[in-house]
Amino acid sequence: MEIELTSAFRTAMPEGVFGALLVHGCANRARAVALDVHKRAVEARLRQRFTAESLEADPVARAYAGYFRRHGARYPVALQARTVLQGRSIESPSALVEAMFTAEVDSLVLTSGHDLSSLSRTLRVDLARDGEVYTKLSLKDQALRPGDMVVRDTDGVIACVLYGPDYRTRLRLETRDALFGAWCPVGLTGAIVHDHLDTLSRLLQTEWPEAEIEPPVVLAVRAAV
Repeated sequence: MEIELTSAFRTAMPEGVFGALLVHGCANRARAVALDVHKRAVEARLRQRFTAESLEADPVARAYAGYFRRHGARYPVALQARTVLQGRSIESPSALVEAMFTAEVDSLVLTSGHDLSSLSRTLRVDLARDGEVYTKLSLKDQALRPGDMVVRDTDGVIACVLYGPDYRTRLRLETRDALFGAWCPVGLTGAIVHDHLDTLSRLLQTEWPEAEIEPPVVLAVRAAV
């Protein structure tokens, strides 16, 4: 898989970071069978770290919240983490999504999941253009916000920060190979993204011990110093 940051993205988002984790042989199922201990640990850790008020002060949550606020929206991962603080358990009708969600609420790093067989072999991290539309998971067409961070393959936009992943490349129950993307338009380091994807990798390996999981790939506009 080839992934590149476009010049437009580099110019508009000098702090931008995109991370990718490619996994093979993770046959999806309706429910994770080996992650309960890990999910309970993440839930307990989240409740120890935060209250509903202190969650908003976390540097990762704050970086995303500022980006979403500029577009008149709220950061969805913080909202999901708040439901865990209120007592809700981490659950999903998809084991791949369940693993992703567990890592996501633990780190608060925005993440999307895609069926690898639905993607072309080249991805471009780019900016949304005026007049662009894509189909969301809900099957509704969504006009993209010009300037938002997007990723494209040769067939179109597969996800954006503000509105999430598309329908065409969604994780399905029949998915065996997947790509997980970590989206960071501003305020996060490549190290944070790498650690997040490494955590997700370990969760996936726990659920699918025979899976082939590639090392995380992290592309940052600004090199680490």
